[in-house]
Amino acid sequence: MMHYNTTEPEELKHWSFSETEFDPLALAKCESIMSLGNGYMGLRSAAEESYIGEKRNLFINGTFNKFDQYEVTELPNAADITRLDIRIDGVRFSLERGEVREYRRLLNLRDAELVRGFVWEYQGKRIRFEFRRYVSLAHKHEIGMRMTVTPLNGRISLSVTSGIDGQVSNSGSQHFHEGEKRIYDKTYIELIQTTTESKIDFVLGAAHRLFIGGTEANLEPKMDIDRRRVAVTYTVDLEQGQTLEFEKAAAVFTSRDLEFAEGPRLDDIREMMLAALKEQHAAGYERRFEDHRRAWEKVWDQYRVSIKSAEPFDQLAVRFAIYHLVIMTPSHDRRMGIGAKGLTGEGYKGHSFWDTEIFILPFYIYTNPPVARSLLEYRYLGLEGARSKALQNGYSGAMYPWEAAWPSDGEVTPEWGQVDIVTGKQTRIWSGVIEQHITSDIAYAVWHYYMATGDQEFMDSFGYEMILDTAKFWASRLEWNEEQQTYHINNVVGPDEYKEHVNNNAFTNYMAHFNIRLAMTYAEELRVQKPALFDRLNSKLGVEAAMDEWSDKIGRIYLPKPNQDGIIPQDDTYLQKKLVDLTPYKSQAKVGSIFDDYNLDQVGEMQVSKQADIMMLFFLLEDQFPLDVKKANYDYYEEKTLHDSSLSLSTHCILANDLGDRELAYRLFRRAAEIDLGPYMHSSDAGVHSASLGGIWKCIVMGFAGVRMLGGALHMNPRLPEAWEEVSFPLYWRGHRIEVHLDRTRISLNTDSEEELTLIIGGNPVKLTGALQLSY
Repeated sequence: MMHYNTTEPEELKHWSFSETEFDPLALAKCESIMSLGNGYMGLRSAAEESYIGEKRNLFINGTFNKFDQYEVTELPNAADITRLDIRIDGVRFSLERGEVREYRRLLNLRDAELVRGFVWEYQGKRIRFEFRRYVSLAHKHEIGMRMTVTPLNGRISLSVTSGIDGQVSNSGSQHFHEGEKRIYDKTYIELIQTTTESKIDFVLGAAHRLFIGGTEANLEPKMDIDRRRVAVTYTVDLEQGQTLEFEKAAAVFTSRDLEFAEGPRLDDIREMMLAALKEQHAAGYERRFEDHRRAWEKVWDQYRVSIKSAEPFDQLAVRFAIYHLVIMTPSHDRRMGIGAKGLTGEGYKGHSFWDTEIFILPFYIYTNPPVARSLLEYRYLGLEGARSKALQNGYSGAMYPWEAAWPSDGEVTPEWGQVDIVTGKQTRIWSGVIEQHITSDIAYAVWHYYMATGDQEFMDSFGYEMILDTAKFWASRLEWNEEQQTYHINNVVGPDEYKEHVNNNAFTNYMAHFNIRLAMTYAEELRVQKPALFDRLNSKLGVEAAMDEWSDKIGRIYLPKPNQDGIIPQDDTYLQKKLVDLTPYKSQAKVGSIFDDYNLDQVGEMQVSKQADIMMLFFLLEDQFPLDVKKANYDYYEEKTLHDSSLSLSTHCILANDLGDRELAYRLFRRAAEIDLGPYMHSSDAGVHSASLGGIWKCIVMGFAGVRMLGGALHMNPRLPEAWEEVSFPLYWRGHRIEVHLDRTRISLNTDSEEELTLIIGGNPVKLTGALQLSY
C-alpha cells in the first residue's frame, strides 16, 4: 500500500512518499518509482533480501550491447551490488515468513535516499531492521548502503553475505562474458565484466565496514568466489539491545566513461576504481552521504517549483517528476540520451524516443539550458546513424531512428512485439520503419532551444546542419499525387500509434512542412549573413540544390484543412472509420484494455486514438490554428482518445486549460501525475514513464502558468487551477534567470538580468529589469 501524505519526520512533508505494507506480488512498483540514480547510473530499488519476481537492475548510461544478431541493442543489466543474504540463527531472513510490524519503505526526494525499516518477529525473536541507500550525485561512480540490526528480546547469531553478483541478466539475455574476480586484503572486492558485442569493460568494486555498539569491528570474513560472483560473509553474535551497523561502499566504472574516451586501458580503470572505493570506504556512509545531500541541495535550488494547493499531492508530484528527470539525464556526457524508462527498468531497452525532444527537453531549456544543449548534441552525434537510415530506405538527408541508443547505432527499434489476441502471433512493430515524425520533432527541438536561449554558437556548430539535413529527408520523402496536384506523405504512423499505414497524417505533414520552411529561412539567412558557414554546409550537404527543391515543393505539400464541421482529419481515412462506444475503455483501470477485446488491426478501423495527435500539433504549432478550430477538434478527438500512452494526458491538459476548461485540465494533470506515483500497483513495473514526468512540469509551467515561446518571444498567460493559490518557479530566457511567482490575480517577476527583457504577458508587451509585479 502506498502512502503519499508522509509527515514523519515533519521536515520531509511533501518531500517523500512511502510503502506501508510489504506485498510480494507487487514488488515492481516501488522498485521503479523509488529508484536511485545520478544520470551516470540508475539503480532499481529492489530489497536487499531476495524475492521471487524481483528485478535487480543496475544500468550504466550509454553502455549498449546486443545479446546476439537476432536481438536489438539494449542497456545491459550490470552485476548486482545490493543483494544481502541475511541469516538469523541459521534461518534465511525473509519478509514472507514470520510477522512484520512497523513496516515502512520511504523515498526521501529532498536528499535522494531510500530508507526502509520494520520489526521482524520469527520463532519468538523480535529484531529491528533499518536499511539506507543512495546513489551519489556528488561522486557519480559511487553507491552507498547501510544496514542496522538490533535484537529486541534476546541474543541472536547473525550472518551477512554480501558481494557482487554477475549472475543477473536482462530477463534471460546475458550480455557479459565471465570476468575476472578478486578480493584485495580480504576487504576490497572486484569483479570485471565485458559486454559480448560492444566489448565495454565494467569494473565494479565493493567493501564493507561493521560497527557493533558504535565501535568498529575488525572481523575477518569468509571469502567466496563462484561463477560470475564474488562475496564475503561476516558472522557476529548480538546481545539483546546491541546494534550492528553494516556499511557497504560500492564503485562502478566502465570503459565507456568519458574519461576513458581516448582509448581505455583496463589496468587504468581498475586502478581508478580501487582508489575511489578505498576513499569512499575510509570516509564511511555518513560523510559521503553528506556530500551527496549537499549536491541535491543545489539541484532543488536550480529546479525549485513551489505550489500552494488545496491538494498537497500536487507539490509532491512535481518534486517526484523533477527528481526522476535529474536521475535519468546524462548531463555529464553528450554522447548519451534519455531512455523512455530512464534508468529504472528494462522497458524499451534504454532507448531514446521523441519523448526527449517534445516532453523532456522543454524542462531543461527553461531551467538548465546547458543540459538541454547536451541532449541536442547527442542528436547531432546521431546524424551518422540518421543518414545511414535515410540511405537504406532510399531517401536523402537525415532520417532519425524512432528508437536510438549509442549515437552511431542508427535504428534500434525491435521488429516484433506483443501477442495478437486474435491470431496468436507476435505483432509486427512498424514504428522503426514508418513512424517518421521523430525527424521533424528533433528539428523543432533545435529551433525551440535556439529561440529560447539565443545560443548562436550551438547553431553554427550543430543546429543549422541538423535542420538542413532533416529538411532534405522530408523533401525526398514527399510523394506527388497527380490527381490532387499536391505532395503527400503516405504509409506512416503518426503520434497515434493505433493507426498504422495511414496516408497524410496531419501531424506528420504539418511538421514536415515546418521543418522544410525552417530550413529555407535559415539557409537564406546563412547565405547572406554567414557566407563562410553557408559554403561549408553547402559543400557538406548540397544546400544550394536542396534550396531549389524546397522552393519547388513547399507550396504544394498537402496540409489537411478543417472540414465543414471544423474538424481536421487526423489522416485520410480516420473520419470514415466506424464509431464505437469507448466508455468501458475511457474509464479503464489499466492502459490498453481495448486489446482485451480487439487486436490492433481491428482497432485501426475504429475512430479511437491511443494518444494526442492533432492536439500535439495544436500545442507545437499553436499560432497556426485559430481558437475555434482548436476547440472543435479538441471536443471531437478528446472523447475518442484513450490516453493509452503516458505522453497523452499532459498535452490534453495544456489544451484544455488554453480552451478555458480549468476543471478538466486539472483532472488531466492529476491523472498524469498518478501514472507512476498513483495507487495503481502495476503501472510502473517496467520502469517509470519519462515523458509523462516531463509532461507534469509542462502542465504546470507551460499549461497553468501559460509559458510559451511564440515567434521568438516569451509569452505568459496564467490560468491557475481552482485548487491552487500560488505557484512559483525559475525560468531561463536568453541566458537570464527569471524567478516567477503567480497567485490568482498577480504575477511577480525577478531577474538577474541587467539588460531590459521584453515579455508578452496576457497578450501585452512588458519590459522587465530587476523586479516587476502586475495584475493579470
